[in-house]
Amino acid sequence: MSTRRRLAQPCDRRVSRKVYRAVVRRVLVIFNPISGGGRAAAASVGVERALSEAGFVVCRVATEPGPSEAWLDGPLAGHDALVVMGGDGAVRAAALSASRVGVPLCNLPFGTENLFARHFGMSRDVPALIDRLKRGRVRRVDLGTVEGEPFLAMCGIGLDAEVVHELARARVGAITKLSYARPILRQVFAWRAPLLRIELDGALWPLPGPGFLVIANTSCYAARIDLASRSIDDDGLLDVCFFPCASSIGAAWWVTQCWLRRQTRAKSFMHQRAQRVVVSRDDGPVRYQMDGDRPRAPQDAVVVTVEVRPKAVPILVKSEK
Repeated sequence: MSTRRRLAQPCDRRVSRKVYRAVVRRVLVIFNPISGGGRAAAASVGVERALSEAGFVVCRVATEPGPSEAWLDGPLAGHDALVVMGGDGAVRAAALSASRVGVPLCNLPFGTENLFARHFGMSRDVPALIDRLKRGRVRRVDLGTVEGEPFLAMCGIGLDAEVVHELARARVGAITKLSYARPILRQVFAWRAPLLRIELDGALWPLPGPGFLVIANTSCYAARIDLASRSIDDDGLLDVCFFPCASSIGAAWWVTQCWLRRQTRAKSFMHQRAQRVVVSRDDGPVRYQMDGDRPRAPQDAVVVTVEVRPKAVPILVKSEK
C-alpha cells in the first residue's frame, strides 16, 4: 500500500483496543511544586493521607527539572500506579517513565489547560481517584515525540508556538490563563505564518503556501478549541493538520471554525495521518510547542522530526460500569 493511500484512512476506522484490570496496592504520588501556584504541593499531603486510609501503600515525591529517568524511574519501580499532581507538563515528564517502567498513570489536574485530564475524564476529586485505583482498567495509548521529547496531546508549529516561546522567556514561577494575554497580544500584531516543508513517512506533502501546523495524538487543544477533532489516541498514527493562512487574521478565522467544529468542512483544511513527520523551513527556525510547553532542545533547529510510539504509555482509566 502506498504512503498516500495508507495516510488517507477513513476517520471511523476501528482500533484494536485491549483493556485489562489494574491490581493496585502501591502508589507513587508525584507533585509539581509550582503547579497551581503551589496548590498541588499542598494538596499532595491530603491525597497521600486519603490513599493511605483507603488501604494503599503510598510514597510521595516532588517533580524535578530535567529528564525523568534521572529522578522518577528509580522511585517508580516497584509501584503499581503513578498519580501525577500537576498540569500537562508534569504528565509529559511522567509519561516516558511510565512507559519505560510499565506502570500506569493517572492525573489530578493542577495546571492551566489540563488537556490530558480533560481527554481522559480525570479531575481533582479524591474519591474518584480512589475508585479508579481500586476498580480501574489499564489502557495503553500512543506517545508522540519531537526530537525525543514527549507529548501526549499535540505539537503545534505556528502562532501558538510563538506565544509559548515568548511566555517561557518571561516566565517566573507558576502561570495562569491571564499570563498568556500579553504574549498573545504581541503575536497577534507580529506573527507571520511560516512557509513549511513537510514530509509524511518519507513522502513530501505538497502545501499551498504558508500556514500553521498541528500534529496531534488526541483531539484536545487549548481553550477547548480542538484543532484535530479526528485524532485517536491509540491508533499508532499522528494526525497532521495544516491550516493555510498568512497572518494572525487567517489564524483567527481557523480558530473560529475549530471552535464551531466546522474546520473539516473548509476546502482548504488539510489533514493526513503518519507515523513520522519531518518539518523544515529555509527562512528561519522551526519553533514548536508540545502540550503547551517549550522544548528543552535547541531553539534554532531548521529541521524537526516528530514520531509516534504506538501504545507506549499505560493509562489508568475509570472502570466501565
